Amino acid sequence: MEILVVSPEAGRWTTPSPLATAVSRMTEAFANTGAKVLTCSPFYKSQLSDVQDYQCIYTGVERLMGKTFEVWKSPKDPLNTYIYNEEYFGRPEIYGPPHDVPYGDNHLRFAFLSSASLAYTIAINMNCTAILAHEWGGALVGALAHNTYRDEFGMIPFFFAIHNITYDFHVQSGEIEAIGLPREDYNMDGYEFWGKVSLLKAGICYSHKVLFPSPGYRDAMLNTNLAGGLSGFLNHNAEKLIGVQFGVSYQTWDFNQNKLPIREAKLNARHDLEKQLETQFNGNLVLYVHLDEESGNTSETLATILSEITKLRVFLIVGISPEHPEWAYYQDVSNQYPSTMRLQPLEGMGLKNIEILRNTLAGSDMLFAANLNEPSCSIILKAMAAGTVPLTGRNVGIASLLTDHNEEKAPYANAFLVDDANAPHQILRRIKDTMSVYHDQSDMWNKVVHNAYDGFHYEWDKTVSKYLLILGELSL
Repeated sequence: MEILVVSPEAGRWTTPSPLATAVSRMTEAFANTGAKVLTCSPFYKSQLSDVQDYQCIYTGVERLMGKTFEVWKSPKDPLNTYIYNEEYFGRPEIYGPPHDVPYGDNHLRFAFLSSASLAYTIAINMNCTAILAHEWGGALVGALAHNTYRDEFGMIPFFFAIHNITYDFHVQSGEIEAIGLPREDYNMDGYEFWGKVSLLKAGICYSHKVLFPSPGYRDAMLNTNLAGGLSGFLNHNAEKLIGVQFGVSYQTWDFNQNKLPIREAKLNARHDLEKQLETQFNGNLVLYVHLDEESGNTSETLATILSEITKLRVFLIVGISPEHPEWAYYQDVSNQYPSTMRLQPLEGMGLKNIEILRNTLAGSDMLFAANLNEPSCSIILKAMAAGTVPLTGRNVGIASLLTDHNEEKAPYANAFLVDDANAPHQILRRIKDTMSVYHDQSDMWNKVVHNAYDGFHYEWDKTVSKYLLILGELSL
């Protein structure tokens, strides 16, 4: 297969974003299968590492706006192709200043990206068999492929990956023609959203299939109010929607690079974490809670039962940014219980922070992940790559792939699940169940850890193999 991939973020960034990381991992996995992939994203000089190694390899003119574009590549980054135009991508930020209004012309910037990507595909005579776009920033490539570039791409299937439904960009209806959308589809069943144009709806509207980052997230889009006002539209298009679990890079998150027996590796990691936190766990079950912008109501659930947890044989570690609004609260609680609680400061997505998170997960026994909003639930996969057993709800995106610990499935279990992750009493009861296994049935606990670490590997190649099956079915 020869696949054109268009994304607003991708490649070797100095500080990778979740989207750039996911798209880049997919590109690597596609390449490993032998598929030919052209991944096009903007050339952000302020974001890319080793920017001095890139050079312009092509200059052309795209059809939608008649603007000149440049194509940049680096021998150190052979799998990614970057589109550049000084007016649109020579800016300090990707979408707009942090904590401020986005750039008002984002619809034009990313329509240009889609148009230039298609134009370049034609220029290099690529035999494109499928088009895959990511998020609203790549959404318009589907409409352009079957409109402005219909002679070359009108018969090519378009697949649209939505990583997080909460991100969208809305445009005044007067801009419809400027971004290459057919005006006849400006209605409730098309891309209209409360009197404006929704780029997310446009991507869904012109797609053959819509790919969500986990089966559970796909179900949540259809059955809950998480869909950002698009529930009716998504249910109308339900036959298009597919949940494919995103993977993680075990090269990054598997802490046990020396391939020691997992029990020995976990003990070593536990001692290292004690030194790093300057404390002793004293035989307690080490429970890690990761609080970031995608942890949902996990903090509220934890706070409800925190006083009860402090009475158990548990050592609690809270991973949280000093900028988090609840930092002061958890710091105060940890000061009250210095022998059984610590805060682990988190900062951004840099390599240092990845190392801190990996080491913390490795030294912990269990991940408390009650009410995640994270669509792919990657924190659970990262925990399992560290031999850390997840405690989460059956309604969390990845839960359908996990095996709950119970009497019947104990030999195969790799997680502890609750029916309602919004019910703190269920979470607390499950922690007590976990402690019973951890403290009184060490052989059984070691089996659960083994199942989580050795028995459950979900890397990006699994995601991409399913993508290729889906893309291939419509590309024949």
